[in-house]
Amino acid sequence: MTTALEAQSGLNLRGAFRRYYVWRDTTGTWHARPLPKLTADEIAYLVLPELVADSPLQLAYKCTWQRSRRNVHRYLQRYAERSAALESAS
Repeated sequence: MTTALEAQSGLNLRGAFRRYYVWRDTTGTWHARPLPKLTADEIAYLVLPELVADSPLQLAYKCTWQRSRRNVHRYLQRYAERSAALESAS
């Protein structure tokens, strides 16, 4: 079974849109919002709350890039927490 997005583009971009709510507006522009909603820290780290592109392929690239940014942010938070715990244990 194909999704509306696959039917429009002819590409299988499911992996790129994982954990994103994706839609196309009436003007033909593609939009995506990350799931779950962003935290204030993630927004401060410049993870964008909504992505906009002219084609599904461009949107897939942006979604993949933003997901990577979000993963890096989570990694840095965990690293800071572990570092603080190690310093307090010393």
